[in-house]
Amino acid sequence: MIDLTRMLRPERATLVELLTTLSPEDWATPTECPAWDVKGVALHILGDDLSLLSRQRDASTDSLTLFALDHPGVTFRQLLDGFNEQWVAAAKFVSTELLIEMLRVVGDWSADFYENVGLEVVAREPVQFFADLDPSPYWKVIAREYAERVIHQSQIRRAVGAPELSGEIVNAAALVHAHMLAAFLRDYTAPAGATIAVEFGDAGTWTWERASDRWSAREGDSVASDARVKIAPGATVRLLTRDVDDLTSVLTFEGREPLARGAIDTVGFLVTRPPARDEI
Repeated sequence: MIDLTRMLRPERATLVELLTTLSPEDWATPTECPAWDVKGVALHILGDDLSLLSRQRDASTDSLTLFALDHPGVTFRQLLDGFNEQWVAAAKFVSTELLIEMLRVVGDWSADFYENVGLEVVAREPVQFFADLDPSPYWKVIAREYAERVIHQSQIRRAVGAPELSGEIVNAAALVHAHMLAAFLRDYTAPAGATIAVEFGDAGTWTWERASDRWSAREGDSVASDARVKIAPGATVRLLTRDVDDLTSVLTFEGREPLARGAIDTVGFLVTRPPARDEI
């Protein structure tokens, strides 16, 4: 179990601070998200907040179930993308001033909820971000949402040329990814006890270790690791926020290279730029 609750407020504060500095031209700047400018990404973040509070805190019918009523037969990915685009299009009338204030207020509400819900309490939904197919404990929900918020804030920063995130915010994102990637290595077979050290630059190092049926992640380095993966200097935030197309340009391997490369080949799709979305 990892606890990211302490990082929710600092991450949101940095986002709000950034948004208050933007010019009208900045808000209209295209981002790497297809069809969304900076305001569209910020509206998407707000929509996520509202959706999470409604379905998790208030046990309301979730947005995808409602969206599916008018779009029968589409895939989960199409439902998710379709609802997100519908929300952003409908909310474009919201002023940037009101959007900033709502992100601040709703961010506090979601932090209040996650700080008090209980990390081991099982939510009503699976967190596929951690390779779960059954309902997951809230610590996984919180970690997923934190990682997504960092990704979207970084997309805004790249669009407007703002300095990239750093310090504890990035360290916490690396912590989430170390455990998330270990979860997705579940079916990557290796001898029990095999270890792979993964260096996230200044954000820290974690060691993946194979048990009989899964991999786990522990914080810290192990000089005796069977293999080692190093992220190129300056590429950590890009990797954590899916701003990389080709992992070979940012990763190097040491030790038992086939062991490390096999692991990265298994989970690389989770840290590279996502494919274009399907249209409904």
